[in-house]
Amino acid sequence: MKSRRLILTAALLVLGTALAFSQAANQSLILEFVQGNDLTVTYPDNTIFTYASGGIFEGDALPIGSSVRTGSTTTVELRLSPNGTLIKIAKSTTFRVEGLATPQDNRNGFTLLTGKVRAVAAKGSNYEVYTASTVAGVRGTDFSMSYEEGKKAMLLVARGAVEFGKRSADGISQSFVVNAGQFADFFGSFVPQAFNQAVYDAEYGDMEIDPARMPPSALEDAAASPTEEGDGQPVDAALEDTEDGEAAASEETSPAAPESAFVTWLREALGMEIGSITINEQTYAKAVIQPTIKLGKLKTALYLPIIYSKNLFDPSDWYHPNGNDEWSFGTDIGWSSDPWGAFKDAAADVALKFKYIEYGQPLVDPFFIKAGNLNDFTVGHGLVMRNYANDTEFPAIRRLGLNIGMDLGSWGFEALANDLAQPEIFGGRLYLRPVPDFKLAFGLSAVADIAPASIFNTVADPNIGADTYGDPIFIGAGVDLDLPIITTSILGIRAFSDFAAMLPIVRNDVTAGDYAGLIDQGAAFDMIYADGALRNWGAAAGFMGNVLFIDWRLEYRYFTGAFRPAFFDSGYERSRADRTIEWSEYLSGNTAVDQSPSVMGIYGEGGTSIFNDKLNLTFGYFWPWSADADTLSQQAAMANDYFKAVLTVKKGLIPIINVSGAITYERKNFVPTLIGSSAGGYSLFDENTVFSGELVLPVPGAPNLDLAFIVTTVIARQDNGDVIYRDAPTNTKPEIKPAVTLETRLHF
Repeated sequence: MKSRRLILTAALLVLGTALAFSQAANQSLILEFVQGNDLTVTYPDNTIFTYASGGIFEGDALPIGSSVRTGSTTTVELRLSPNGTLIKIAKSTTFRVEGLATPQDNRNGFTLLTGKVRAVAAKGSNYEVYTASTVAGVRGTDFSMSYEEGKKAMLLVARGAVEFGKRSADGISQSFVVNAGQFADFFGSFVPQAFNQAVYDAEYGDMEIDPARMPPSALEDAAASPTEEGDGQPVDAALEDTEDGEAAASEETSPAAPESAFVTWLREALGMEIGSITINEQTYAKAVIQPTIKLGKLKTALYLPIIYSKNLFDPSDWYHPNGNDEWSFGTDIGWSSDPWGAFKDAAADVALKFKYIEYGQPLVDPFFIKAGNLNDFTVGHGLVMRNYANDTEFPAIRRLGLNIGMDLGSWGFEALANDLAQPEIFGGRLYLRPVPDFKLAFGLSAVADIAPASIFNTVADPNIGADTYGDPIFIGAGVDLDLPIITTSILGIRAFSDFAAMLPIVRNDVTAGDYAGLIDQGAAFDMIYADGALRNWGAAAGFMGNVLFIDWRLEYRYFTGAFRPAFFDSGYERSRADRTIEWSEYLSGNTAVDQSPSVMGIYGEGGTSIFNDKLNLTFGYFWPWSADADTLSQQAAMANDYFKAVLTVKKGLIPIINVSGAITYERKNFVPTLIGSSAGGYSLFDENTVFSGELVLPVPGAPNLDLAFIVTTVIARQDNGDVIYRDAPTNTKPEIKPAVTLETRLHF
């Protein structure tokens, strides 16, 4: 227990360190407020987004090299984050982002191509504003700059001080300090001089900023040096002499100490969740630290949770996923009494701390690896396994799955396992490209579930277990063809075709239960081929690709017997019992396999990412039909249709409240649910469904805090991990319960 308290203390210290440095620099520039609709943002790759058409939104980050252009009716406010400096861009202005601060270079750089800007700097700011003729070096001030080629390059300082000079190849020449209450114009009198009310009104009259959006340090400075009543001119202009002003500027403009690389990583990587979660109908409190590391295509996230009932500091009160004390690291086994058992327990506990590790994408990158709680295991084109998920019960049950692959040009492979700690579902694909410099590939794949009936070992009835069904193995094996035809960002087309069959292997003769004496040990090859005919097989052929920002897939499917396309899918963990019973009916002869209907149909899927990747939509549907069915109800019962819908809304899409979230709904037997064709009845949220929804709301006035409401459906389990069934004594349909999470997310 002492060791676990030390771990908890260390975790809290890490969190405290992150909080202490949460305001350090490594800046991003955010489009915070737009007044008007005539706004164009050009990205470094010359992609043009317009505010009126929904291509750019408040809350978007502007990358280095992007340009902002306002029309005659529009003004814009940009915010440096996390520093807080505010930059207002006037009407009819073009402004470019040259550079943003990093730990190695603490400066921000901008160019005013034409028009006018006002900048209100937070303390610790360090940036330069260029025109074609001048450079202004700024550290903590309130000023405006306006530029018109050959006519005007004016700097006016309301508070603080700015170094202003002529732009040259060496940087700044003929420079001087412009103090509060002064202005200078490169094309006029290029010396500091006091401005009058008319000059001030001309530069600041149309550049007002709502005090609620001003940097806090600017408001403090304004309160300390209030303006004169009535005229709005800063009293800073009354600085007694230039020498005193320069001294004040020197104090204010000393650059902040650069941030260390470690602190920057810590601030950007660390996230935290605090809130409640419902597991097995019991509500727990939770505190989770989630460091995330992104290095190019490499993404890694840790999951360091403390989920407890009443006492955060009492390890005995913490939730144990699937009965495992994940913070014991072998101490509950005993390193002295059972070192090997303690080592295995410690390794499992460490594995549980990885939420995921990802690098690259299948069919895209020459090497990819995915490990952890994942929702998109797919082998080849997905006829045997597509979008299999080992995370449908996260965080109640956490697994370290693995999916790895490599494309070596003339050949390649991929392999997978659902859980490295206790693998039950695994497989892979090997493919060859026999023609040099030609992308045509032939593949061979296989996926096996070596313990589909293990789910029955959790049933309270001692007469029901894996041996009641012969402890079978399900193997899906197939061959495929893949031919990329067009591979461009504008248009992509890939042709494919697949053939696969299912082979059950029974480990033991069934001597008890409903199938006693009816199912024999061994591989049931007659389930694939008998009496001169193939059985339990399926085929698919079609195309997939993209048109601009729309991804699409269209395929024809045909299958017979107990074979199902995407046999291992996102809901497979919930249907293992049903699959075991279905195959046992065939193996025992209770259901004649040659009398099973043949089903064909079209599967279509489309997805798009629009509004600068702020809105993502995906829809898919498989509409099957069978020649053996005479009515719509029979068609629905035999064919087993499939529906999928995914909606993701990111921050910045919805103005003002800036909410984000996602919802996913996948369903087999979708039409029977709607028309009520099943005598047993269906529910929109039974074992045939995978559902998750999330709504995230930012906390007003707290830019580092979000409130999140999450609802998912999970298999109901008892405290010891046993599955609860809704159809006892048959025990094939697990009870599905909602898991509700309400949490506060802290990010930096």
